[in-house]
Amino acid sequence: MKADIILKDKDKFVTSNQILLLLALYKTKSQNSAAKLLNISPSSFNIQLKRLEKKLGFKLYYSSPNGTVLTEKAINLLEEYLIKKSRLESERFTVSGYISGELAKKLFDDPIITSFNNAIKLLKMDLVDILGLDDSYWLYRLEDDRFLKSEVGNKKIDIIHTYEDHFVMVYKEEFNYKNLIGIRYSPHRILYNILKSNNINFRVRIRVNNPFKAIELVNKGYSLFLNESLIKYAEGLNIEYPKFYEKTIHTITFIKLY
Repeated sequence: MKADIILKDKDKFVTSNQILLLLALYKTKSQNSAAKLLNISPSSFNIQLKRLEKKLGFKLYYSSPNGTVLTEKAINLLEEYLIKKSRLESERFTVSGYISGELAKKLFDDPIITSFNNAIKLLKMDLVDILGLDDSYWLYRLEDDRFLKSEVGNKKIDIIHTYEDHFVMVYKEEFNYKNLIGIRYSPHRILYNILKSNNINFRVRIRVNNPFKAIELVNKGYSLFLNESLIKYAEGLNIEYPKFYEKTIHTITFIKLY
């Protein structure tokens, strides 16, 4: 990374070396591992991170079942930096939704894992080389020339990887169909159709942008249908396979854009 990329948040400046702290934490989800990656002591890493938080006036990270993760404001800073960096270096990225991101980490180097809404913004700026889709609905939309041209201009796409996933039930004490958490841009629409076809009354009480936030909310008494590929992050919670498990099969897709 080059030290000549400077970000400005209100009247505060953030250097590329400070962004490097966020990038290391984003990659490792552990302060100790991030410090090791940067070849500094964990105490030094923590001090620098706290100083940056004090300077900016907002939290940069928090603990979750997924490890130590960046706040939305910190991710916005990191994405702004990567956009500026890509413009300088004419670089395009692998970008994935939160669910496809679990596979992207195994398939590609340094993928950007974010909400699909942010992924579309990066796509519009021609910064995306490979895109991970959490929901096959968006593949259908991207294959429609009317959507593609209106949203991101003239693009061609190739499907390069597809994987199958299912939903499982996650809850703390008792699974309650009328106290569900919804995840935006996820394949939950498939699940809702299954529930309707099985005459199961349900209600989505709250919607969040990513599955890791949803897992946190399960501890507050909500119930969740979670992608089976993410159950390792639901440690300490009850996991049950629904009777219609086989019907919940859906596809996670990676596409290359030209």
